[in-house]
Amino acid sequence: MRNHPEDWKSMTLGELLAATGGSIKTGPFGTILKASEYSTEGVPIISVGEVGYGSLRVSESTPRAPHQVVERLPEYRLRSGDIVFGRKGAVDRSAWVTPREDGWFLGSDGIRLRLAPTLDTRFIAYQIQSSSARQWLLQHATGSTMLSLSRRVLENLPVIVPPIAVQHAISDVLAALDDKIAANRKLAATAESLLSARFAELSIDVDHGDQISLDNYFELNPKCSKPISDEPTYLDMQKLPASEILVSEWGRRPGKGGTRFTNGDVLLARITPCLENGKVGYVDFLDDGEVALGSTEYIVLRARSGVPRELAYFLAKSPRFRSTAIQHMVGTSGRQRLSAADVAGFTVRQVDSDVLEEWGRLSSPLVKHLGSLRNENRTLAAVRDTLLPRLMSGELRVRDAEKSVEAVL
Repeated sequence: MRNHPEDWKSMTLGELLAATGGSIKTGPFGTILKASEYSTEGVPIISVGEVGYGSLRVSESTPRAPHQVVERLPEYRLRSGDIVFGRKGAVDRSAWVTPREDGWFLGSDGIRLRLAPTLDTRFIAYQIQSSSARQWLLQHATGSTMLSLSRRVLENLPVIVPPIAVQHAISDVLAALDDKIAANRKLAATAESLLSARFAELSIDVDHGDQISLDNYFELNPKCSKPISDEPTYLDMQKLPASEILVSEWGRRPGKGGTRFTNGDVLLARITPCLENGKVGYVDFLDDGEVALGSTEYIVLRARSGVPRELAYFLAKSPRFRSTAIQHMVGTSGRQRLSAADVAGFTVRQVDSDVLEEWGRLSSPLVKHLGSLRNENRTLAAVRDTLLPRLMSGELRVRDAEKSVEAVL
């Protein structure tokens, strides 16, 4: 590709839209779409919380736009091939809208980019997901306490536009990796549904039968030794999942304090709106004996002897627990928190130890399988993210990239 540099054009996203067509649209504000119009039925409303790094992720807490809202505001319907950004906070997140997500609804904290059909929209989406583009968005977003993305910022985003045949070739190579990631996520979703069904069969989260307090089953904020490393593994609130069992991303930072946890612990967000959004995660990504740090806004649940370690996750996600937890939040508007004491006092039905043991024998292998799928997806994503800048610079030919992809598929 270095042999044809004249075919590659460098421009801003605004210049690309002016030359080929397309548009940027910000989601509806409260005067257009009121929160009272949200529903539990209809199509998902996509705001910053639903925009991941490359894909859209919805959960049971994602609000829906009913048919009448979609009919009244058709300009906010997403189409296959659109690229959606988070407008506040995690402004470096963007996702390509797949055919399965066609017709979903743009939320108030989202921005939609719609490109001309003469472009390979997935290729442009990959370019925007590159580390250089994400860093550019973080550097140019406005706001001091919370970063904000605007149409003007997006219009100034630099992009490189090779001939359409090259766009298709690069997109096809990278899409093979993403398709495998999507297939793994589908397998994971099936396993998670099975685990949820098995938890429901326990009938532990009910308010009848022999009741005991939750702290009979779990330690709350158990003591942990200090991390050995000066730069321990760290999990911030942004990376705690809202719709999946396992954590997919984590990092490191100097050990300046925070909530301590280890493998087998379950982390529950205790602050608004993270608790309402269902942010809960099972920890399985640490080395044996490793102690990690996280946000001070976590409550840690650790299974007591004889209790399956995975059980706390499903209890924390169950409707009765969530409803009770949200009702016990206290504090000023926008900064309400749940205390560990209120979690400890939550009552559950006492389940026979043999039944719990059997549940653990069935559930533990499935959670380990989820970990294997997650780890494979991390490898596939790393290969994709490594290939993209090399393909974009012309350092790597598409033919050679295909060989790299075949090696991991």
